[in-house]
Amino acid sequence: MSANKQGYFNSRNAALRAYNGREMLGEREVRTLLTMLRVDSNPNYLTGKSVCDLGCGDQYVRKAFEDLGAFYRGVDIGECNLETDMFPVEDESTDIAVCLALIEHLIDPGHFLTETKRILKPGGLLWISTPDIEACGAKFWNDPTHAHPYTRGSLRMLLCMNGFSDVLVTPNYRCKPSDLYRDTNFNFFRARYLMPFAGTSRLPVPAFFKGHCTGLFALARKPV
Repeated sequence: MSANKQGYFNSRNAALRAYNGREMLGEREVRTLLTMLRVDSNPNYLTGKSVCDLGCGDQYVRKAFEDLGAFYRGVDIGECNLETDMFPVEDESTDIAVCLALIEHLIDPGHFLTETKRILKPGGLLWISTPDIEACGAKFWNDPTHAHPYTRGSLRMLLCMNGFSDVLVTPNYRCKPSDLYRDTNFNFFRARYLMPFAGTSRLPVPAFFKGHCTGLFALARKPV
């Protein structure tokens, strides 16, 4: 990883640490994951599970995972180069690998996905978030460290080509009903055009108008 990119991530992580709402954002992300897995009604689902947060930044999801009984491990670029190095995590030791806003920064994600499969237990889950180039367009390149854009189809294909199964790609809604986390044309149309307000908007509009998003979530499983 170049010195320029390392500097960018150091600045980003410092900004995240200074943001006093980061724990709230972490709770929102973990609640969304549980909804996508259709286990949000099971308060014990994460108890005892090992979670590895790859490209973890300030570890803003750590408290939310640990509050629900998970064993959290964060790996960031200061510890290893996620594009070239072996992750400092034991083989088949991880139940859930988390990759939030990272994969778009990797020029070639092949090594990253190979290492992620290595550390996942058989049947373990990979959870990814990344921008949707079809929805955000040229704004994707406003971040100078973005290297690889994805579409709904290309992200699904990438995960399948690298040996993952049960791949689900959805709009990156947060804390919405579980039926919105489905890979359908209408669902993506709704996320882009029928929900014009961000989910965090404080405008007095009905909740069904909130949820506008231009990114993707993906869930995939390491085969048993």
